[in-house]
Amino acid sequence: MYIPHEFKLFNQTIKVVYSRTLMDKEGFFAKWEYNKNRVILQQSTRKRPLTKEQIEGNLIHEATHAFLNMIGHDELSQDEVFVSSLSGLIHQFIMQVH
Repeated sequence: MYIPHEFKLFNQTIKVVYSRTLMDKEGFFAKWEYNKNRVILQQSTRKRPLTKEQIEGNLIHEATHAFLNMIGHDELSQDEVFVSSLSGLIHQFIMQVH
């Protein structure tokens, strides 16, 4: 799967940027910043790089938050169990049809 530098949702450009310190500062490997139209991904920790599949999964997870926010379902976007389940299915589907 190709990881873009940006993508569009409802004609809004969502930037994909990388951080080396997101896990240290915030405790997770990826983050959707709704107010900035930005997904932040971390590619490695101090001990090891994340696999391509992990980074792809993190992007799909954060994109799922964005999808839900964009269609007005902010409460679902805040439900991490729901987002993890849905994004896992989306990722699996993309990998099968890719």
